[in-house]
Amino acid sequence: MSSMSQQVVQRDLKFNELGNLTDAVEPFSRLVSRSGRSVRLHCSVPMWCPSDTCYDLHDLHDLRSRSLLFIHDLLESLRSNGISASYRLAPSNSSLCFICALPTELSVPKLRTAAVEILQNAKINAREKVLLADLEHGPALIIS
Repeated sequence: MSSMSQQVVQRDLKFNELGNLTDAVEPFSRLVSRSGRSVRLHCSVPMWCPSDTCYDLHDLHDLRSRSLLFIHDLLESLRSNGISASYRLAPSNSSLCFICALPTELSVPKLRTAAVEILQNAKINAREKVLLADLEHGPALIIS
């Protein structure tokens, strides 16, 4: 793990499994709302993946669609709670969608890359799961 990655996480990365995407909006919004500041959601969206780990194209499209709908529901929830929220989408070669909520003042490429690297290295192999992790600078979700 790079030194920047080590700075992102204060402790061992622990995941809380949430039921489904609808169930994930409220706990994720609550974690983001604790900070009381504006956030930017950094979202890695699966576009392709290596053949040995990839779902078929229909599954990949379904994951992408579910993830994008979730992002818009999450933005609506945050904004209704008075949190200024924006998002940035980035294509990914992972079979997972990663969403990191970082304060806008920490929205630097190295930190964002480190957060995604930590989540990718978590070796999540489950399908149709929503996992919540609380990173040092903000919460993160993994959607499979």
